[in-house]
Amino acid sequence: MALPTLIVELDLLDPGTTPTWAADITQYVRGWGTQRGSQRELQRVEAGTATIVLDNRSGRFTPQSTTSPYYPNLLPMRRIRIRATWNAVTYPIFSGFVEAWPATFPGGVDQTVAVSLVDGFKVLSLATVSSALSQQGSGARVTAILDAIGWPAADRTIATGASTVPAVTLTNVSALQHLQDIEHAEGGRLFMGRDGKVNFVGRFDSLGTPDFSGRTWTDDGSGVMSYRDITLDFSDILLINDAHLIRTGGTEQVASSAASQLKYRIRSFPVGGGTEIVQLVNDNDVADFAQELVGKYAEPVLRIEGLADNAMGHGLWGQVLTRELRDRVLIIKTPVGSSTLSQDSYIEGISHDAPGGGEWRTTLRVSPASGEAAFLLDDPVYGVLDGPGKLIR
Repeated sequence: MALPTLIVELDLLDPGTTPTWAADITQYVRGWGTQRGSQRELQRVEAGTATIVLDNRSGRFTPQSTTSPYYPNLLPMRRIRIRATWNAVTYPIFSGFVEAWPATFPGGVDQTVAVSLVDGFKVLSLATVSSALSQQGSGARVTAILDAIGWPAADRTIATGASTVPAVTLTNVSALQHLQDIEHAEGGRLFMGRDGKVNFVGRFDSLGTPDFSGRTWTDDGSGVMSYRDITLDFSDILLINDAHLIRTGGTEQVASSAASQLKYRIRSFPVGGGTEIVQLVNDNDVADFAQELVGKYAEPVLRIEGLADNAMGHGLWGQVLTRELRDRVLIIKTPVGSSTLSQDSYIEGISHDAPGGGEWRTTLRVSPASGEAAFLLDDPVYGVLDGPGKLIR
């Protein structure tokens, strides 16, 4: 079955300027892959990454080669975007910045460059903010931070949000760190889109009942699309039955479930004890947050956590390539000898793997679209299984 037509373009201008995408390097691509998002809703979205293996037998992708048509502009932080065309529609897949141009010499006669890319989260993480900010809505705070670091207005899609965040004075604080603090307070999602734009999705922006007619995956042929494999989870990794939260200047708010503690023992948040600071402006909101967290995670549930799409079989590439993080999709599993599992889901992660030879596989990581409380499980600072945690709301 035919694949979408790949388009890979290199921008030779400095990263602070508007890209022109002057160099089409598609013909030199031997394989590529991308990964964006998070594993579960209880983790923050990490910086998206991509790898593109380029044919370099002519030396055109060797940064020091004066005969390269791109010399002397093959530098770190040059931008590359990956797109694909299907049925006369072109879809963005990934846009990011070059981290390295590593040359390899397979067999001693071949030559390739496996370009590593990272999305705009790297730029946000390296930019610092020093500013006094007043109490404001979460979306307004995100906008203020992006303005402070000069992120282009055309390269952002920012929701209003539902939460109010407190006044704060920042001194050389990473823009990404504070943006993720606002994400925590809002309970939405902050991520770099497949088109390279900063996206801030509010807490309630994905609620309601979407039209699943073009976004349903099944294993029995009854849906629009089929999948090759599916990941189910029924474990204790998300159990929380004892939550201790506080806002700056507030009183500790505690929520617990005695019934859950009887069955599973105490499963505290933050893990290891203590009280988690939440960037909200009144104790009632913090108390609601704690109750919501325990209400959602006091009992384990059977979850669909991922699927490997079968676009090479069903051919509906347009339905796959248009999907974005935080989209709502429907996934149906019909196990042998048990009832059908139907899960209204949020997309938490999207990966593409196209190693060449006519292969292109897409994998979605998903979470149940029920309840909105979430925290960061594996953040190295704000929440690991054996350390302190950070809630997002």
